[in-house]
Amino acid sequence: MFKNKLILIAALIPFFVISQVSFTNSNSSLVNQSLTSGVAIGISDMDNDGLDDIIRLSNAIGLEIEYQTPSGDFTRSIIETLNGDAWALCIADIDKNGFNDIITGGRYDKIKLLTSNADGTYSNTTLDGDDIFVQNMNFADINNDGGIDIFACHDDAVSSPYKNDLDGVLNYDSSLINTKSTVPSDNSGNYGSIWTDYDNDGDQDLYISKCRGGITDPMDGRRLNLLFQNDGNGNFMDVAEAAGLLPMGQSWATGFEDVDNDGDFDAVIINHDIPSVIYENNGDGTFTDITSMTTIESKLSSFGYGIQVIMEDFNNDTFVDIFLTAINGEHVLFINNGDKTFTEVVTPFPTGSLTIQSAAIGDLNNDGFIDVLAGFAESFNSPSSSNPDILFLNDGNSNNWSEIRLQGDVSNINGIGARIEIEGAWGKQTREVRAGESYGTMNSLMTHFGLGANSEISKITVNWPSGNVDEVINPSINTSILIIENSTLSTNEFDKNSFKIYPNPTSNSIHIIFNETVNLKSTKLYDVLGKQMEVNFSKKDSNINIDLSKLNSGIYFIHIETDKKRLIHKIVKR
Repeated sequence: MFKNKLILIAALIPFFVISQVSFTNSNSSLVNQSLTSGVAIGISDMDNDGLDDIIRLSNAIGLEIEYQTPSGDFTRSIIETLNGDAWALCIADIDKNGFNDIITGGRYDKIKLLTSNADGTYSNTTLDGDDIFVQNMNFADINNDGGIDIFACHDDAVSSPYKNDLDGVLNYDSSLINTKSTVPSDNSGNYGSIWTDYDNDGDQDLYISKCRGGITDPMDGRRLNLLFQNDGNGNFMDVAEAAGLLPMGQSWATGFEDVDNDGDFDAVIINHDIPSVIYENNGDGTFTDITSMTTIESKLSSFGYGIQVIMEDFNNDTFVDIFLTAINGEHVLFINNGDKTFTEVVTPFPTGSLTIQSAAIGDLNNDGFIDVLAGFAESFNSPSSSNPDILFLNDGNSNNWSEIRLQGDVSNINGIGARIEIEGAWGKQTREVRAGESYGTMNSLMTHFGLGANSEISKITVNWPSGNVDEVINPSINTSILIIENSTLSTNEFDKNSFKIYPNPTSNSIHIIFNETVNLKSTKLYDVLGKQMEVNFSKKDSNINIDLSKLNSGIYFIHIETDKKRLIHKIVKR
């Protein structure tokens, strides 16, 4: 009888092991241990050495960079004193010189661009366009021409896009995207913005979290969130209601990541006047509110004035966790249990009585675990008068990891907008490269994956914004990997004289003829998102014919493996 009760109890316990997460105050590694930031904080590799650096604005005005060294310490540069106070900061390489550049924006001022030179200096430019009240900014290739553009959320009117002329010159251009409210209004209330391919169709869409003080009508256009779906031709339409991403609250910021490792991006929306919400992506362009299933619904209901939502695998167990910050006396870290439920970590950050209001994340000691740079602003955005920023280094555990850096060629040089997938015994994990997330902050451009106890990755796939696809088979783990666009395609093991592919481009079929005897193991065709296509292959000896007549026009990739060699080749279907 007693034995049976034990068996029943054991059956009720979820079968998962939560890897603990803790952080250590590591300000002793910093040069400037007394700097106080506002909300705008950044982490990125600024000197192209493969190591994440720290970008801060002392009292929201004085730009300082602390460069990570291989020994784990930092060196400091004071770059510039900016006019006004910055509420947002974003980083990308706009001129493709190999060094990342910085944009900042604040209250009723023009956007400041600091362009990085090869000698470590910066050139300060004030962009054209109207003075705007910037709440958040993103770098994104809005028109997918290979140049990084700017999107700046304007609190008091329609938001501002800036087009890159492909030489690193950015000019205000309202034709890039029109983000007017679907319900007519003065178009104010634009807060957090994030670019993401939520519908898995290969192009970047835009979600804007809307908030407007004093507006109580949930149907007022000044507080209705917007989801601008990209049709692939640079045309954007608001589909927030149809997609199920309209919480009807005063929303401050939204995060998109693959919470359940099913290949699409789920959403966490921070609201101020209603409970914050976790949405599952249904895989068909719509979302379902799963907050009640997550075991943290009561915590989200009482969270109050949340500021930042950061989603990352902090314990390297293969599942993305949720880190929220606020101004009302709390911050919280939820560990993903792997079954769409979460567990709150008790005091992961040794802050005493302080509340983390703003944060940026990256690997700041190059150990494969994600660290946190925390700021303690006052009110909503003002720098703290007495509480300096704190660098919290992740104490780590025995789990394995992979970190991936991208270098675009046809695509923008940072690979912003690229989708990265890794596959292994655990299944698949999916990430996107983004510049500017949540509310005013910049997280590392290096893509991080936790592997748990798994000791190998079977494949990394990079789906670039250009449509190019790169694959790396059986890469090393516990290291940072640089993948250059088209690099895996240009290193095929077949000599180019040993085969012929024609006609390419084609309207109906493609023929592959080998000039040497090969022992074919597999032949597969994938689209630009890595989805395998159902097509008819006919083989005669070592020659292959592929019927493409039923496929839509676009770019595809043929993968051919023999017992000794491997070929990946791009095919254009007219």
